[in-house]
Order: sequence, then structure tokens, then C-alpha cells
Amino acid sequence: MLSGVWECLICREEIDAYPVHEMMTVISGSVTLTHPDGGAETFTAGDTFFIKKGSKLIWEITEKLRKYYMIVS
Repeated sequence: MLSGVWECLICREEIDAYPVHEMMTVISGSVTLTHPDGGAETFTAGDTFFIKKGSKLIWEITEKLRKYYMIVS
């Protein structure tokens, strides 16, 4: 298990299989996750969410993102 704070500028990445189980809380900024069925979720400051290992998604940071994360491989 690892945890920490991570920051990234605006970007977009298509992920075929998310590499780890990850719980994160957005400290600042915004990220949108788009699922294979086209459904999208946007998370902003104060939101906490989980991504299951192996998930296919599009990860799009729409505003400089700073998050607290906890991952398990």
C-alpha cells in the first residue's frame, strides 16, 4: 500500500487497464473519468472516489489536479 499527494497539469489519457486499485480525494482541480459505455463522472475539490484495478477509462484532467491517493497493487 502506498499513499501520498500527487499533482498534474491538464492532460488526457486513454487507459486500457488501470494498473492498481486506487482511492483518491481531490484537493484542488478537476478530473473527468469516461467509461467504455460513454458515461462520464467529474470530480472536484472535496470529492473522494475509487478506481478498480483493470478498469478501462479515459482520464482527463480539465484543471490542474492535486489529489491525495492511496493505492494497492
